[in-house]
Amino acid sequence: MSLFSIQYLSEKEISLLKIMREIGRRVSVEELSLSYRDLLDRYKLDPNGIQAISELLKVKGLLNIYRIKRVILRTTEKGAQNIEGFPEERLIKYLSNTGSSAKIRDLIQIFGEDFVSIALGFAKRRGWIDIKEDTIYLVKKGSLDTHREILKKALYGVDKEEIKVDPDVINEMKRRGLLEELVKEEIILELTDRGYEIASSDLEKRIVTRLTSDLVSTGLWRNYVFKEYNIEAEPPEIYPGIKHFYRDFIEHIKEVMISLGFNEINDEIIIPELWNFDVLFQAQDHPAREIHDSLILDAKPAKLDIYKDLLYIIKEVHERGFDTGSRGWRYSFDFSKSARLILRSQTTAATIKYLYDHRDPPQRVFIIGKVFRRDVIDAKHLPEFHQMDGVIMERDMSLKKLMGVLTQISVALGLGKPIFKPGYFPFTEPSLEGYLKIGDLGYVEIFGSGLFRPEVLRMIGVKHNVGAWGFGVDRLAMAYFKLNDIRDLYTYSLNKLRVMYSASSKIIFG
Repeated sequence: MSLFSIQYLSEKEISLLKIMREIGRRVSVEELSLSYRDLLDRYKLDPNGIQAISELLKVKGLLNIYRIKRVILRTTEKGAQNIEGFPEERLIKYLSNTGSSAKIRDLIQIFGEDFVSIALGFAKRRGWIDIKEDTIYLVKKGSLDTHREILKKALYGVDKEEIKVDPDVINEMKRRGLLEELVKEEIILELTDRGYEIASSDLEKRIVTRLTSDLVSTGLWRNYVFKEYNIEAEPPEIYPGIKHFYRDFIEHIKEVMISLGFNEINDEIIIPELWNFDVLFQAQDHPAREIHDSLILDAKPAKLDIYKDLLYIIKEVHERGFDTGSRGWRYSFDFSKSARLILRSQTTAATIKYLYDHRDPPQRVFIIGKVFRRDVIDAKHLPEFHQMDGVIMERDMSLKKLMGVLTQISVALGLGKPIFKPGYFPFTEPSLEGYLKIGDLGYVEIFGSGLFRPEVLRMIGVKHNVGAWGFGVDRLAMAYFKLNDIRDLYTYSLNKLRVMYSASSKIIFG
């Protein structure tokens, strides 16, 4: 068969056709590269170029390419550490050996705060223990043999289809960071009938891309086929560096806020509890201040000498309400807790600090920044996320006006009107929660808001009503881009990033 009767083939394309004919069956690119090195060497074909060459042969109808996606489960480093015993299993074993009960403080001393926090949470969820005040009681013994077997099988990666268990078990271990899910694409090559026919023919002529003086002078040009120019070929796609779509979205929020008369402020992410909790009238024995939510630094306490007067007022308000008409929280205030350094858990810490230094109306400020909490990663939660806090201090400030401003912000962002419902926050009264519809997740809480309590205003020396709110910016972006999973805001997929950037360009820039 003459080479002129088919599309021109390069030497490498001919080599791959002949290799496929010698193998005589379907074969994956990975298997071809690893198991047929001698054959590749004989035909002088680089394994790294197989996929590109196969794509060219597919276009010419000489090769079929099948792409099969497989989901691989692999045990993480953290998962491997749990094979010998999960925290909740070790807790049950300890309780069994020590009389079926234990004090939480004793467990923390023995095992550490992180371990106890995880063990208590999962043991309680499984119905293995009961917690009354500060004591843990064993309800029943339990083990996680199924979980352990999965971790063992997945140590070096296993096809998800081979794991025949309740999907909730897999999902739980993924949320705990014990398993990771990888998508592996297997590329299978197969000669078409035409490809087999060509591979079996005598292909003596080789293709060249340009005519040289040597080929002309020696007459060797007669032994070659010259590659034709494809005048319909498209130029290569070029993807220049661009700003991340989420960063564009945050900049868009800032522009909206500034257009509504707000000024942007900034603050540190490592702060003393004084600003994160105390001045916000959050009691020092509030659960959110313990290991379950706040991230306390192993560092020297902050020096608060310049805030002696403020601390005195805070102490009086917390203990007995001072001169606000409140009864306070009725406990003994601890100055050492105020000085503990934490990763801020709310950007309200920045706005309240600003009001302490700017006590006269009018004031309209906002901050967008990261906050940190001990959250388990799922479709709606991350341990590190963005918040937007804002405050308005004006002489005619009211709850009705606050609701109007929050609706104005939501509408200006293109999200429509939020649904309000009564809520509770330690530092506002009355308090409201705001909800927006997010994809298939339904209505999700986007912000908390309210008027600062008299106790808060007294502590910072402000004599006018202050409306305050905190937006979850990540959830706001989910509503904006119609995402069902918060993790898509930080995806590594270039295809997803290009799609999202295109969406953000259309919405934000018009």
